[in-house]
Amino acid sequence: MNSLHRFIKTLLFLKHTFTLQNFILVGIFATGISCSLTTEEISTDPSHRLRFSTDTIFFDTIFSEIPSITKRLRVYNDNSKAISIAAISFAEPNSAYTLTVNGLKNTVFANTRILANDSILVLVEANINFRDNDSPYIVEDQIQFNTNGNNQEVSILSWGQDAYYIKDSVLACNTTWKAGKPYVIYDHMLIDSLCTLTIEAGTQVFSHLGSNIYVKGSLIVKGTADERVVFMNDRFDGDYANYPGQWGGIIFLEGSKDNEISYTDIQNADVGIWLGTPDDDNDADLVLENSSIENMLRSAILAFTSDLRMTNCLLDNTGEIVFAGLAGGNYTLQHNTIANYGVGFFKTQPVFVITDQLQLADGNFLEAPVMLNLTNNIIWGSSDSEIELLNDAGQDFALSMSNNLLRTNQITFQGFDNIINDDPLFIAPVLFDYQLDSLSPAIHMGADLGTKVDLLGKVRSTPPDIGAYERQ
Repeated sequence: MNSLHRFIKTLLFLKHTFTLQNFILVGIFATGISCSLTTEEISTDPSHRLRFSTDTIFFDTIFSEIPSITKRLRVYNDNSKAISIAAISFAEPNSAYTLTVNGLKNTVFANTRILANDSILVLVEANINFRDNDSPYIVEDQIQFNTNGNNQEVSILSWGQDAYYIKDSVLACNTTWKAGKPYVIYDHMLIDSLCTLTIEAGTQVFSHLGSNIYVKGSLIVKGTADERVVFMNDRFDGDYANYPGQWGGIIFLEGSKDNEISYTDIQNADVGIWLGTPDDDNDADLVLENSSIENMLRSAILAFTSDLRMTNCLLDNTGEIVFAGLAGGNYTLQHNTIANYGVGFFKTQPVFVITDQLQLADGNFLEAPVMLNLTNNIIWGSSDSEIELLNDAGQDFALSMSNNLLRTNQITFQGFDNIINDDPLFIAPVLFDYQLDSLSPAIHMGADLGTKVDLLGKVRSTPPDIGAYERQ
């Protein structure tokens, strides 16, 4: 009897336990269904509105006919129930913009659901039609969201710019580019032998990633102090506006001659000017005046056994040597500021290097004599010694220098009326302002070379200041 009693009690206990566990499981399951239903239940309450990550989507300058970068808009539902957006569309029927929602690209979307306390990502792109305008124009629209009878908007604003597009082209001989619509280069462009490209004042030239301008003939750039010519990258959004290495640079090939560049700004390339024009004379293959070459991934100027005359120029902020004259050459540099503080770079190399020898990748050497004339230049940087003259091949090395301000630990440069290791006191070199402070030791310490104006076209005093800028 006792055994039967214990057996019955065990059955009752198991029955009670099973019922309780099932009750708990059913309760949990029911709660999950309830939560899921609440999360997915569509609200029709007009007070339930959307929230946006921004009220305005802004694109910088976009060239017509060229797809833009993609901008992102996050759309939030902060409510305890799901929301169905009846329509997402543009205010303009023929909008220059397109949307991507839930992986689909279109200009109109219907019945887009956002779960409770969730969000969706909306991608926005622009493709602006050509309008035949010389000046930039505003392209604006609104993304409209209709939810529960509420109309909400997010504005889109960009600058459109028509342009002439040069894509992997050999230019027609004796071409002239004028101010107005800019020129945009894709892939590469070649100025062929015996041909000349003339670029007039105020012209803007933009190059796409990896693009180069090759010059086998002649390039004449005729900027003025009031209307400078610009060569730079074609992307302007965010950090890309001033990011180095976004295009190749201007490359002067063997046989190129009679090149002139004045009042021109070259920015954000791999190498600003690559000068590879060896010949049998000492006439300048390139005359570079009143120009700046800034923010290069490698060098501002790389010259190989070439002839260069450079006056009133600013070369600064590069990842490697700022100015390199390699394997000999004939270089006359007057009133230039050549500097590097390594802003944005890990600086490991000197600012200024001239050699009479260059070892090639195959182990062979290029060697040639050097003729170097340095007058009224500032060569400066953040290292202890920023100028190297190397006569490793024993070629003729003719050096003429005076009235320069140099940072160096080599006694070779003492004398010659040079100023050694006195800080030039630039106004703000980390902000790329290399004009002279009122206490600069370069003021009125230059030799009078008859140079009438400075980099900006300002009149020089007598005696003039050393460097590219005249302190006013």
